[in-house]
Amino acid sequence: MISSVRRGDLFWANLDPTIGVEIQKTRPVLILSHNVINERSQLVIVVPLTTNISRLSPSHVLIPAGEGSLAQDSKALTEQIRAMDKQRLVAQIGSLSPRFIRLIEQGICNSLDM
Repeated sequence: MISSVRRGDLFWANLDPTIGVEIQKTRPVLILSHNVINERSQLVIVVPLTTNISRLSPSHVLIPAGEGSLAQDSKALTEQIRAMDKQRLVAQIGSLSPRFIRLIEQGICNSLDM
C-alpha cells in the first residue's frame, strides 16, 4: 500500500469498477486533497487524467508530456473530481508544478460554476 500521499502528487490509480460514463481503467490521477486529510484519512480527493486530448472543454486542463513525469500529453478531467480510497493508488508517477495545480483548481471552479 502507498504510505505517503501529498497534494500535487500524480499516481497511477485503479478506477474500476465504474458505472456509466465515469472514467475507468488504471490511469493517472492528481491528488488535490489537503495534506492534513491525506495524512489522517484513508480517502483522497483526486482529478483523473486522460491521454485522449482530442476534445477539450473549457474546464479541461492540458498537461504536456514531461510535466510531473507524465509520459504523454494529458488532460485533467476536472468535471470528474472524486474521493477515493488510497487502496486504489498503484504507484507514484511524480508531482505537478504549482502552476498546473492552480490551472486545475480553476478548471474545477469552471466545472462547478463557482
